[in-house]
Amino acid sequence: MPDRTLREEELLVRVGWIVKVRWLFLAVLAVTIVIGRYVFEIRFPVGKVLLVWAVILLYNVGFDLYYRFRKGESVPDLTVSRIEGYLQIGMDLLALTFLIHFTGGGENPFIYFYLFHAILASMLLPRSEVWLLGFVAYCMFLSVVALEYLEVIPHYPLEGLFIHSRHGNLLFLSAVSLGLLITLVTTIYLSCTIVNSLRLREKNLLLTRNMLEKKSGELAEANAKLFERQKQLVQAEKLASMGQLVSGIAHEINNPIQFIQGNMQILREAIRDILPVLDEKEGKDRGLKIARLPYPFFREQVQVLLKDMADGAGRIGNIVRDLKTFARRDEGRLDEKVDVNRVVEAATRLVHNKVKRYRVEQSLAEGLPALKGSLIQLEQVVVNTLINAAEAVDDRPDACIRITTRLENDGRQVRLSISDNGPGMTDEVKDRLFDPFFTTKQRIGGTGLGMSITYGIIKEHGGSIEVDTLPGQGTTFHYILPVARSAS
Repeated sequence: MPDRTLREEELLVRVGWIVKVRWLFLAVLAVTIVIGRYVFEIRFPVGKVLLVWAVILLYNVGFDLYYRFRKGESVPDLTVSRIEGYLQIGMDLLALTFLIHFTGGGENPFIYFYLFHAILASMLLPRSEVWLLGFVAYCMFLSVVALEYLEVIPHYPLEGLFIHSRHGNLLFLSAVSLGLLITLVTTIYLSCTIVNSLRLREKNLLLTRNMLEKKSGELAEANAKLFERQKQLVQAEKLASMGQLVSGIAHEINNPIQFIQGNMQILREAIRDILPVLDEKEGKDRGLKIARLPYPFFREQVQVLLKDMADGAGRIGNIVRDLKTFARRDEGRLDEKVDVNRVVEAATRLVHNKVKRYRVEQSLAEGLPALKGSLIQLEQVVVNTLINAAEAVDDRPDACIRITTRLENDGRQVRLSISDNGPGMTDEVKDRLFDPFFTTKQRIGGTGLGMSITYGIIKEHGGSIEVDTLPGQGTTFHYILPVARSAS
């Protein structure tokens, strides 16, 4: 197709070039008529020659206007350009034949102008068609010579150029005709060979250019993908380093938390033992204050304060434990007995800060049998999915995330479903959802690894994933996991 387009553009340009050459020919012909008639005093029918000149002028004006009109075409029509080329060369051959006839016939020294049209045809048309036009041109010349010789049409001698007219000399006419034939055949052969060789080289250059452009585009695309992969791998490495950092921080926080929890128990026992003493003292001193608080209020609130402190320390301990577990996700074994509901609860605590602005509903079936797998890895699956759900429903006033678990397939499988009422996904995004490094969250630093890792974990556990989604109707991820044999 690119080659055809090039041929079309090339043909249109060359057809226009012939029009320009014809303007030059008309100027030269006019000068030749004047010089031949009035300088060299050669007598010939000037009126008839000027009539042919005027006809050439008229049809060249038409071709020029038509060429200017066609220059505006985005993709020139090859067939139209070829027809125009045929028409131009055919009319030129006819006009040249009349000029030859009116200026001496076989005696005209300019009969070799037929060669120019053979060369022009080789530039515009295929080889076979050039030979056909050459044959037609030769037949036109031969017809003029023969008809003049047989006196079917009048002969117009170039009086003043030759002493004796030779249009009746058969040997002379045969020699001139044979010379033109040999010259015409040689010219057509050489011009077609050269032009076809140039066209072949031009075609090869075009193919090479197209191939280089294609390879250059592929290389640029591959380079862009490589750069993107590099960025994503660097991000993944940062996340891995962050996991190690989180593990270390969690370990450091865990020690003082245990210290606080241990001391809280001692403090609660101390308060319980000291309250009777304070009650007795308050009976004697009604204005007793503890920590600048009236004693009755202090006695009522101190237990609540201690309980809140203990609960807060316990919650910090749970978060620290979950962080340590999550940071060791690559160390998870696949032979543990895993409670899916416990996985959901731990993962929800981990992402509490991410989902606390939304309504999170849980419907966890009780008494689910244990799974055989890795608590750490399954926890990572739930964390990844909850984070994606939170990002999907972001800024929705009715944002809701729902987590459900249930037993199915006659107790042989557990289905864990996480739904959101976000914008959903298109089929294109859904098809590439689990591809490594595919992400729709480049703006917020998504690596495209989360769902790919999730897919690998579920497959390692012998499970499967189902995704229900439609644009504008939210998304639900279903993780179907096999129950441990001993549990079933």
